[in-house]
Amino acid sequence: MYDYDVVCIGGGPGGSASAMRCADRGKKVAIIEARARNGSGGTCVNRGCIPTKALMASANLYASIKEAKTYGINVDMSAVSVDFKAIDKRKNAVINGLGFGLEAMLWKKSRGIDVIKGRARLLDAHTIEVDNGKVKKTVTAENIVVAVGSEPAEIAAFNVDHKKVITSNEIMDFSRPMPGSIVIIGSGAIGLEYGHIYSIYGVDVTIVEMMPNLVPALHDTEITDAIKASLEKRGIKVKCGSGIESVEVQEDGRVKSTLANGEELFSDEVLVAIGRTLNTRGMGLEEVGVKMEKNGQIVTDEHMRTSVPNIFAAGDITVGTQLSDKAQRQGLVIAETIAGGDYYINYDAIPATMFMEPEIAMVGLTVSDAAERGIETISGSLPFSSNEKAMAIGKTEGLIKVVARKDDHVIIGAQIFGHEACDLIAEMTVAVENGLTLEQVYNSIHPHPTVTEIILEVCKRAVGLSFDK
Repeated sequence: MYDYDVVCIGGGPGGSASAMRCADRGKKVAIIEARARNGSGGTCVNRGCIPTKALMASANLYASIKEAKTYGINVDMSAVSVDFKAIDKRKNAVINGLGFGLEAMLWKKSRGIDVIKGRARLLDAHTIEVDNGKVKKTVTAENIVVAVGSEPAEIAAFNVDHKKVITSNEIMDFSRPMPGSIVIIGSGAIGLEYGHIYSIYGVDVTIVEMMPNLVPALHDTEITDAIKASLEKRGIKVKCGSGIESVEVQEDGRVKSTLANGEELFSDEVLVAIGRTLNTRGMGLEEVGVKMEKNGQIVTDEHMRTSVPNIFAAGDITVGTQLSDKAQRQGLVIAETIAGGDYYINYDAIPATMFMEPEIAMVGLTVSDAAERGIETISGSLPFSSNEKAMAIGKTEGLIKVVARKDDHVIIGAQIFGHEACDLIAEMTVAVENGLTLEQVYNSIHPHPTVTEIILEVCKRAVGLSFDK
């Protein structure tokens, strides 16, 4: 007999989803969480998605106040002030509320999940040693789910000191003095979102991307060019096609960033927003036979089962993108597999989002992605200036694209740069996941006037139909 049917190592999206679904399926479950506090919910709740959105809400409100005159509202900006400590306090309240609700209500009270605090190490395929820094204990489980996530990578040449050269863990701390200038290395979600936030508060922002275009995961130059133009219009400097070779804090406290092309940038701070380090080191995974890639990511089958049959893995530590949505779905796949069900994950139907303004969202394949797979496509594109709601609210910047197979018009991808893109992508994700056709989407009535109508219209555009209005 084992102590538990299932032990999930890590309380982030993957471990949490797996634990809750397993408990719902009648399994006796425990979660081992390494962090004594601010651990429940993982990086997303505590150091990633959620705190960033809380900070973004304050920044966007401030931006709206500054733009009020455009809408006929006169505001005396000399009477408007920003309290960064209050913004930070609100952010922390959001984090604490979500973390407490998750652990106390959704785990313990609702489902009877045991929460064990400490670092886990596998002694064998069914036995886990937990060390909380004071005492060690062992627990046994029939099935083990490894979902320990990752931390920001600290590249040696960048000399990360967590004060002047910082990571995503420090950038969210608004109790720190706001810098006058910042260089951001990387143009993924972290880089673009914090570049957007900081620029609103008047910080001189420079984003450096070593790849030829911004947002390397988005393989559509029309959209990435539009993103670059939008950032530059807002005063953010963008440098693509040359990576940073070194970062050094100078004697005067300024930070020098040297690009591969020899250019030198000087700023008050540097945010390193590239790469993640997996939290699997010292867990004993390889010792018990779990197969890993060279970069440390765990190899699994379609049911998230590792090379050790009763050990599963989810989230950042598995092969592929490092997204909360992916981790959560993988956790559910694991739980249903353990419970004897059949659940799956379609990696082409995992949306990716970036919450700047305008927002960026994508799902499935771009036209170039499809071409690489030998898929003939048709596609449609529309500017947000064609949408009546967007015009009415003054949010006409950006465009939307839809990609479908040429032979049967099944939607296989969408890319959006525009207002509410991160919400709009949900409908396109449903379409990609369920194999809906362009006709099925545009023949469904969309409420008027809403930004969602741009989805209907772009699907019509893809098959050569014109506006009905």
